[in-house]
Amino acid sequence: MPRIATNVSNQASLIELLRNQSDLLTAQKQVSSGKKADDLKGFAPQLGALNAAYTLSARTETYIQTTKEITGRLATQDLALNEISGSADDLRQAVIDAIGLNSGVTLVQQLEAAFGRALNGLNQSFAGRPLFGGTKVDASPVNIKTLNELGAAAAVADVFDNTKVKATARIDEGNSVEIGFLADEVGKDLLTVIKSIKDYNDSASGPFGATLTSAQKTFLQGTLASISSAADGLNTVVAKNGLLQQRVETAQQRAEDQQVLLKQVVGDIEDVDLAEAATRLSQAQTAVEASARTFSILSNLSLLNFLR
Repeated sequence: MPRIATNVSNQASLIELLRNQSDLLTAQKQVSSGKKADDLKGFAPQLGALNAAYTLSARTETYIQTTKEITGRLATQDLALNEISGSADDLRQAVIDAIGLNSGVTLVQQLEAAFGRALNGLNQSFAGRPLFGGTKVDASPVNIKTLNELGAAAAVADVFDNTKVKATARIDEGNSVEIGFLADEVGKDLLTVIKSIKDYNDSASGPFGATLTSAQKTFLQGTLASISSAADGLNTVVAKNGLLQQRVETAQQRAEDQQVLLKQVVGDIEDVDLAEAATRLSQAQTAVEASARTFSILSNLSLLNFLR
């Protein structure tokens, strides 16, 4: 004879209540966090793509930070190079003025000013490190401080302490670029012509006075070609630095665009549709309430009530 019982209905209603409560909890978490799941298990079907996106995003962020730092360095480098280039222009104008006025009474003072400006640019630092020192970061690349010290040097090469290794940086996947210049390459020609004028002034043919001698005038005219050559070389270096700035800015923009795309990829995998989640939450709340009422009703039912 078959048994008649109410426990099966009670058990089914309890299971349904627990399932609806679980759905409600999931919907609440999604609405509050904005994420489809709160652990990697929830993204199991797309875990490979998610990990790849996070890995690439981390690398891309490194490139963005690197290019930002390089941008700052190149901007400071541009100022320093223009300072050195400006000193060459100052020197050329001083020599032209001396020849034109046939007077060198202020030439040495102007020579000192041009040297000081060039020295300031060559010893410029960024983030506490010399720009033009190569791998040498604990001392200025030019080891003298005055025009007299330059005149006393046996050779211009002796005043440079930079190494021969230029600074490099990786700005994107697979691309490393030289971002630095060396003090001796940048300033050697200019300091050479400055030293030659200083040495001439200190020699038996000097000093340059209120009226230039014929020999002094001829000497100064001869230096103009060297000054122009040094100035042209410096302008070329300034232009190279400008091209580097453009290249780094392009790499930074490309990396930032890629980062935006990667965030969209991650968002498509992780982020929940809040409108849809809110609808599911409302439905889950209704289902829990209905399940709870059903369970309560069935719990109070008993065959004894019908057998009495």
